[in-house]
Amino acid sequence: MISKGHESEAAALKEEKVLDKRIMAARQAAGFSITEAAQKLGFKNYQTLSAIEKGARNINAHELIMMARLYGRNLDYFLESDVAPDPVPLWRHEVKPALKARKTDVNQIQRQFLSFLENYSNLEHLLGLKRRWKDIQKNYDRDDFSVNGFEQADKLGADIHNFLDLGSRPSLNLLNVLENKLRFKILHLSLGDGVSGASVVDNILGVGILINAKDAPWRRNFDLAHELFHVITWNVFSPEEIGNGTTKTRPEQYADIFASSLLLPEAHLLNALKETATDNEIRVIDIIELAKEFGVSTEAVLWRLVNLKKLKKSQAQRVLDNPKFRDLDRSMRRRLYSGDRLSKFPSRFISLACRCLMKGKISRGTFAEYLEIDRAEIDDYLDAAGFVEGNYAKIAAA
Repeated sequence: MISKGHESEAAALKEEKVLDKRIMAARQAAGFSITEAAQKLGFKNYQTLSAIEKGARNINAHELIMMARLYGRNLDYFLESDVAPDPVPLWRHEVKPALKARKTDVNQIQRQFLSFLENYSNLEHLLGLKRRWKDIQKNYDRDDFSVNGFEQADKLGADIHNFLDLGSRPSLNLLNVLENKLRFKILHLSLGDGVSGASVVDNILGVGILINAKDAPWRRNFDLAHELFHVITWNVFSPEEIGNGTTKTRPEQYADIFASSLLLPEAHLLNALKETATDNEIRVIDIIELAKEFGVSTEAVLWRLVNLKKLKKSQAQRVLDNPKFRDLDRSMRRRLYSGDRLSKFPSRFISLACRCLMKGKISRGTFAEYLEIDRAEIDDYLDAAGFVEGNYAKIAAA
């Protein structure tokens, strides 16, 4: 028979082993070698961190907090007996990357992405907000794409455009509608060479989409629509079928057709073309003007017009292969978007964090951590966001 004292000792030993394993797992998931992590944590050598991970050295509270911040984890991850495994995002890499992205880089980005989703989900929970993302996941299955899959993807884009009520210029509304109507969690990060973005669907965290902040606005719009297809068909195609984006698999082709249909709705595009093109002739400058108007790339406009039988494939390819066209496109876009500045965190995430702080549901320290600012900046941040006592005073019951 084991005494209560021995039972408590056994439980304590078990908790220590869990903590040791969690510390190592967190480091590996974040993509840090033991040497890199030891340096960032301020240890004199990697043997100190190695001893902690092996359970040969105790860890103090300050060190654990430093690890939680470095590895992008909440303290609960290290201290609770059971934690859910990390969801696995669907990653997209560039078709022709300038440099091959290192796996450790992707792991570190992935941990930042998942940490953002965890914080965002916690804010929603604290404010009692319901998830809405399942509204867009209808009962699609493989049979829907087994025959005429490209036509189905095109039709799906048109259907979702109508369902979301995106209007005549969808790119202007898509981000806002996904964040506020469906409560997607969309993060913009400056991603390195080779990485384009990611998406994930999880019953606990909801829907998350990662977009490369370094991309041009029209590229971000298309990538967002592309990832939306993967969210809608999350349970239709396997990650192996989709691939990592470096090759145009059938599901990736479907996603592009969907994005084109969503962002360039047939009736609105043809009406705009009629207004833009004179003498019933399509000119090079018309393509650029349409791309600017709809917030997409000129390539997307050209291939959409091919699909709508307004251009031949050979005509579109000839335009794309013309260096003068590419130079003109870049020049006109540069003037239009020279002032484009993108916030890392979505406005809804910032608003929820401000509301939780004002309601006393999170501490100032948590607020600063979530928004990655110094505590001394909190009051100025709230003031700039409009969350001051006078503006937060109750007017009437909703």
